[in-house]
Amino acid sequence: MNAALFALALSLAQPGDAELAEAARRDYRAGCELRDDSAAARPHFASAAVQYRELRDRGDKSPELALNWARAEFLSGELPSAIAAAHAGLRIAPHHAGLQRDLEAYRDAVVIPPNAKADERLRPPRIAGVRARISAWDLFGMACVGAALFAVGAFRRFTTRASWAAPVLLTGFAILLLCGGMARKRSVEMEDDRAAPVLVLRTDEILRKGNGDSYPPRVESPLPRGAEVRELARRGGWIQVRLAGGAVGWLPERALLPVP
Repeated sequence: MNAALFALALSLAQPGDAELAEAARRDYRAGCELRDDSAAARPHFASAAVQYRELRDRGDKSPELALNWARAEFLSGELPSAIAAAHAGLRIAPHHAGLQRDLEAYRDAVVIPPNAKADERLRPPRIAGVRARISAWDLFGMACVGAALFAVGAFRRFTTRASWAAPVLLTGFAILLLCGGMARKRSVEMEDDRAAPVLVLRTDEILRKGNGDSYPPRVESPLPRGAEVRELARRGGWIQVRLAGGAVGWLPERALLPVP
């Protein structure tokens, strides 16, 4: 009974979602008001980031929350967490322009080693692809329009033989083909993300040829904090990763931040 009462008291002591959201906004505003003093502002942004993360853990998966969370992380000095938070939002809304723009800005803040070989390139390509430009609902709406045009054109073509029926039928068919191709591309892009999820470097780390500190470096310079890699396999506390340029190596699991 005492344990049950303690759990009840703890749940009642926790702020509700509305109070937590307001506290996060208040901390964020306080940080913005201290923008001329970054050392004083960072604790406010860090507090806001913790509260935004808590709201997400409670079930708020909106892109707007992810946008605020990522910005709070970035302004608190947590570049890797900002990149991971932006990726978390883009998983839900891949076409969100604000998250896309902010992620590119965070990537620009990563200190990339100069003179890297082509396969050692660290910066991912600019955000593109069907998922990044067209939402699932947009694609569904286009398919509905194409199906309607095809149905009307086919009906008129084989009943009244109206002169405009064939062009309408062909237009609808072309839209359906286009939607089918884009849907297939979306599926491939999503499968690629599931097969090799994004991880973010917490700190500068040496990429090695095997899963241990005794293996030689795979690339000359350590990978910088905030660099994004793709997970391929895990073994003995190490993760095999692929760089944006294609080079494959191993990093310790402790050095990598998953996208929540």
